Amino acid sequence: MNHLKFLYCILLSLLFSSCSSSLENLSIHKAQVQFYYESGAYKKELTEVLSDAANEFSDIRPEAKSAVIFDVDETALSNYEAIKAMGFGYMSEFWHKWVLEGRAPAIEEVKDFYKTLISRGFRIIFLTGRSQKEYDATYKNLIGAGYTKFDTLIVRSPSVKDAPAYNFKSIERLVLTQLGYKIVGCVGDQDSDIEGDHTGIKVRLPNYMYSVE
Repeated sequence: MNHLKFLYCILLSLLFSSCSSSLENLSIHKAQVQFYYESGAYKKELTEVLSDAANEFSDIRPEAKSAVIFDVDETALSNYEAIKAMGFGYMSEFWHKWVLEGRAPAIEEVKDFYKTLISRGFRIIFLTGRSQKEYDATYKNLIGAGYTKFDTLIVRSPSVKDAPAYNFKSIERLVLTQLGYKIVGCVGDQDSDIEGDHTGIKVRLPNYMYSVE
């Protein structure tokens, strides 16, 4: 999970850029994030985003290699319970162990959207910032969570493990077009998932836990 700046990093940078009189305890912000995810607000926003996306895709008639690219973390799969267990922070060993366990559940609203695209003839590609060492666990996790039909899963090779997510994903999308794919849409929870060339319809899912450089 390289290049992640979790909630507390974002909050601290915002807080220290303001005057001390406006400071609030970090636990307050963590509680607000937890309430958002557990009160139903997250599912409501997610459903609205995906409903709008479904309307956009309804106007597209897929061709033989029309592909939609999905991110994995906080897109296809939810890591909320693991991130909550880390106190909405980041511990590399804990995170890597969680990934290798392959227990992350599907985000059901996203899986329903994925199934709709599959039924209409779109090809699905998963493109994630996870490492090559995490490939097998990620592949099995996706299958086990119900994402049983996709063309390929792309992870970071060792040569690009430190590359910014935007650069890594932009290059991989270019390679896919060179392989004959027509990318008609990208679905993800970070700007780097949907920005740049060869993105098509941009579906930005809510994520208030962390950002990726």
